[in-house]
Amino acid sequence: MARSLIQAHERVKTLDWEPSHVDRTPPYQTRYHIPKKTKDPFRQLLRDFFAMENEKDDRAYGSMLDVLARTDATNRADPSFCEILKAMLPAVRDAEYYAMQLMIILGEAVENPELRQGYLAQELDEVRHVQSEAWLARYYAKHYHDPAGFAVGGKVREWNPILMAFRSAVSTFIAKDDPIQGCLSLQVVSETCYTNPLFVAMTEVAAKSGDAVLPSLFLSIQSDEGRHMANGYATLAAVLQDDRNIPILQQDLDEMFWRIHRVTDLLLAVLFDYQRDRSIETRPYHEFWDEWVYHDFGGSYLGKLEKHGLHVPDSLHRARKDIMWMGHTGALFLYALWPLNFWRQAPLPESSFEYFEHHYPGWYRYFGPFWEDAVYKSDPANRSLALEAFPEVPPLCRVCLVPCVFPRVDAAEVYIEHYGERNHAFCSTICREIFHRDPLQYMSHVNFGEKFHNWALADVIEYLGLLREDGKTLIGQPHFNTERMWTIDDIRAVGWVLKYPLADKGAYSYSDN
Repeated sequence: MARSLIQAHERVKTLDWEPSHVDRTPPYQTRYHIPKKTKDPFRQLLRDFFAMENEKDDRAYGSMLDVLARTDATNRADPSFCEILKAMLPAVRDAEYYAMQLMIILGEAVENPELRQGYLAQELDEVRHVQSEAWLARYYAKHYHDPAGFAVGGKVREWNPILMAFRSAVSTFIAKDDPIQGCLSLQVVSETCYTNPLFVAMTEVAAKSGDAVLPSLFLSIQSDEGRHMANGYATLAAVLQDDRNIPILQQDLDEMFWRIHRVTDLLLAVLFDYQRDRSIETRPYHEFWDEWVYHDFGGSYLGKLEKHGLHVPDSLHRARKDIMWMGHTGALFLYALWPLNFWRQAPLPESSFEYFEHHYPGWYRYFGPFWEDAVYKSDPANRSLALEAFPEVPPLCRVCLVPCVFPRVDAAEVYIEHYGERNHAFCSTICREIFHRDPLQYMSHVNFGEKFHNWALADVIEYLGLLREDGKTLIGQPHFNTERMWTIDDIRAVGWVLKYPLADKGAYSYSDN
């Protein structure tokens, strides 16, 4: 049986052919040199693949529709975790959609039947993941006691500062000139390096926060990621067979790791350390990161490829220096931006200060006073916003779109340049170098600060549609108190106006509707 399966699989690959009766130029091309035949990442026929995926869906959806719904599982979980899913699910869904597109592009660009077979299976996986995550958001919207926000992510992702930055990172799957760069960004970095923190460790945090819903579907998704990692490794092995590829491969890998790390680690660190119940002991994010990203990915996975001329990205070592503090800075700014968000969040309780000081020595000195003050500013009766601590929006990096405040505000890098009749900020020398390799890719982009410079905060909220059904109460809230929620009138009473320091009206003006 095994022998006939191998023969059948080999037979299928012989059907990969180009018609001779037409002159067909592939719509997507790569500058990498890839052999016409390589080892198959895994031998699997599509009919077997379909049966396996169908069984996974039956198990995942069946448990949610039956046991979890009847036990009211969504409302038993810590609201800090459930609320942040309103942002995380549309963000991850965007990544899956870009991944689906990349598989189609790779199938056109890479003339290798073994690799194409893997790309086809992964394309179908990504379709399933997009549907599963959309279904999961609908499930929460149907069963969670405060559904406001679960249907908003797709509407505001163009201008929400958090989703803008994440989309900028995952758009590297398809936005670069070469689909092999997309493979490095998706299969080699995002899936091999970051799906463990996202789909495995996140389920641990979810379970310890009392959420049994997300693990049911995320572990089903993660079971597909092993094949996707195999696709990436097979493509990487094919590229490494030709020495002409090594110089561009090293540069592309450095760039793709940094682009994915800059936003993904920022969001995951906030999710792991802040959006859960800390009364249940869980390792801090930097320990997960050191194990899975630095040692497993950098040391084991990439380390084995050094004999072929590929080295661990320099950006990985820079990322390790930042990882201790960037999540805390991100949590501070995420909370300060609450009026522009579509989920509720609460100030960090003082009972958690000891946890953070223990796992991140020196934490209180830099972040404790902000969270102490946030309790007062969370009450709308006090007519005070955490945003008022920032007279201007920090400069936003032209490449990765994150504020130039990391790893901490007091230790941040910021580089300002005037190029092409526009002002640009960069959060690091790495982002500045990426920009200058291909400035046209970033020149036309308008960031959040440029779009809304000189807008009243209340006008931005109304423009983005961040109000509940009553047309008055904000979707985002800085607390979990449902008796007295912030309204648009409270925001107007504060009178905060968005100022962006790099706005250059001589070159452009985006302050009008």
